[in-house]
Amino acid sequence: MGDKRDRYAWGVGILSVLGLSCALLIMLGEAFGGPDHLWYWQLGSAALGTIFVIYGLILLLLRKMGMIGPRRAER
Repeated sequence: MGDKRDRYAWGVGILSVLGLSCALLIMLGEAFGGPDHLWYWQLGSAALGTIFVIYGLILLLLRKMGMIGPRRAER
């Protein structure tokens, strides 16, 4: 792997850990949220929005690494 691909791979790894932590926050918000604890639901909702951003960034890094993208016939 080249130096750039190594950095992109580290970025994908870090974003994956952040995505996992967001998934745990979503589960926490669903487990403890309720009419008397609305901030748990807000925490889960913010984590849900963040996980969509993280997913997009992971796709971007995978594209820059050349792991996803056009097929060889389209290049």
